[in-house]
Amino acid sequence: MKPVAYFLCALALILICISPWLILSYYEKLPESPYFQGILSLWHISGWRTGGSSDAAFLQKRITQFEGQNPHVFIEIQTFTEEEALQALQSGEKPDIISYPYGNELPLEMAELPAVDTIFTDLPSNAYPYMCGGYCLLVNTEILTESGIELKSDWGIRPEALLEAAQLGVCFDAENGCTSLPALALHAYPEAERPQISTWGEPDPPDAALSLNATWEDGFDAFCSGDAGVLIASHRQLFESSEQYTQGEVPPFAAYAISPYTDMVQMIGVAQQREDALRQKAAESFASFLLSNSAQKKLEALGVFPVKPGLSIYQQSDIHLSMYEQLSMGAALPEPDSINMLNELAKSAYGGDARALKELRRALGGNSNE
Repeated sequence: MKPVAYFLCALALILICISPWLILSYYEKLPESPYFQGILSLWHISGWRTGGSSDAAFLQKRITQFEGQNPHVFIEIQTFTEEEALQALQSGEKPDIISYPYGNELPLEMAELPAVDTIFTDLPSNAYPYMCGGYCLLVNTEILTESGIELKSDWGIRPEALLEAAQLGVCFDAENGCTSLPALALHAYPEAERPQISTWGEPDPPDAALSLNATWEDGFDAFCSGDAGVLIASHRQLFESSEQYTQGEVPPFAAYAISPYTDMVQMIGVAQQREDALRQKAAESFASFLLSNSAQKKLEALGVFPVKPGLSIYQQSDIHLSMYEQLSMGAALPEPDSINMLNELAKSAYGGDARALKELRRALGGNSNE
């Protein structure tokens, strides 16, 4: 028995000696040397609402994941308005990482980031887009049925069907500082289902954007009260309509993808660190992490969309999947500070001005149904 006891004692001593090494090797993958150790600051400026959990909560969860993979790095997030961020910068504060809406650039020297493949092109090279919103078309099926108008179940709505629905009124809504008016200018829709029996081919469908009975203000309320048959809305109003429908406060509706237009994009950038390359590299690693496939798929909980194409997402929501596919085919992002111009062009175009519609499409960098 004594040899067995001696053996067990020796084994126990060996395990006690190597246990710290085993624990560290299991929980921590040591990075390449040298590496940053410390706390990074992340400023988050939100300019538009999601259609689910908050963008700040999304970032906090990604921070937790990132810290789990990089135990030597900690990230502290602070939420600012644009005005608060400007005041902090003027007082000498500076973030390592900044999340902000596209078009709201701050006077902060940003680092150049490596090129990445996203659904957006011609964006600044010193920041990545990491989430975006989108626009859709809601149709009050109750008043359409009462009017004898039938809509087919598909990802989008044909122009002739939209023209019929538009006779019952079209209204628009969007997040503060954003506009849904240009969305119909890039109207994308399914091909006709009927066979082509004309030797000349199927004639071009009527351009629905030129024949709208439209109102421009309080669109969400007008649609919810049944005063309009069609609402051009953001993902946020889609979320609110769905929530209120379950409470009996909104008439039944169908939702369709309408175009690849969006003016809601959230960017992630990294401050230039001329005297601390390791800090900058760690911050860039987190920015890149937000564009990983795993992080991008988590955007489904927010009711918004990835900026990377081809991801398996929104398998339980046809409307969100269709909106994501439209954006992935070539997102149309307007120039910053162009909302007033776009709105005026849209109002003229939807009133029947074909030249205004052409200018609006040119300003958005696309054409209908291409």
